Amino acid sequence: MSRKTPPSAVARQLRQEAGCGCAVCGNPLVAYHHIIEWSERQHFEPEHMVALCPNHHAEYGKLAKSKSYSAKKNPINLKNGRIKGYLGGHKAQKRLRIGGMTIGDCKSAISYSGISLFSYRLIDGEYSLNSFLPAPDFWPEIEIKENAVSAWTEDFWDIEFKTNWIKFRRAKGEIFLSIDFRGDNVEIDGNLELLGESLKFGKDETQIGTGTFSNIHIESCGIGLGLGPRGRLLPPNYAMAIPKLKHLPFHP
Repeated sequence: MSRKTPPSAVARQLRQEAGCGCAVCGNPLVAYHHIIEWSERQHFEPEHMVALCPNHHAEYGKLAKSKSYSAKKNPINLKNGRIKGYLGGHKAQKRLRIGGMTIGDCKSAISYSGISLFSYRLIDGEYSLNSFLPAPDFWPEIEIKENAVSAWTEDFWDIEFKTNWIKFRRAKGEIFLSIDFRGDNVEIDGNLELLGESLKFGKDETQIGTGTFSNIHIESCGIGLGLGPRGRLLPPNYAMAIPKLKHLPFHP
């Protein structure tokens, strides 16, 4: 063996056991640290490797092996149940592509009964993404606030994160959500379900329930695409006496 980058299956196993982030600090931008050093034995043995962020990768390479094994055994993301990170972009981006839709200059790209699922704004010329994707009980499963990502680790089989893209998988081979800042547009694809309604965002088309459309361009509006039951949904919060999803119907 002549390379230090592990095979994808080994890298995935290390991410999964560490809660998809650095075992020490939780940063989802990880390197794969050889506890038994590469110079000592060229290997990709998961039991002697651990997912660490670049800073802790450099630090733990100077510490006793027992420190790395301890971090591997007690990863902070599994303890906290959450992953947090920051997605970067570049200043040339002005539009959002979600499935078969390209959306520019809209207050909310997609809204579901008054809840904005995807929105963005330009701050000092840089693209800033916001998203609220709820679990079935409508507590937030994935939240993005001005590119800062937070998600429950237990809900996902794997979360793969780089500086400018992220992929969530519920099962092997299934991409639940991908967000990519690398191109001319910020690109979002995935398969969501809200109150039994299926939303599929593919590379070339969008499917809402049984309807499919593609090559849609939306510019300069309040809401690019409005979905959901008439009225307004109020997600649960701890200010409620009994926190649960509420539907406030529309009365003309």
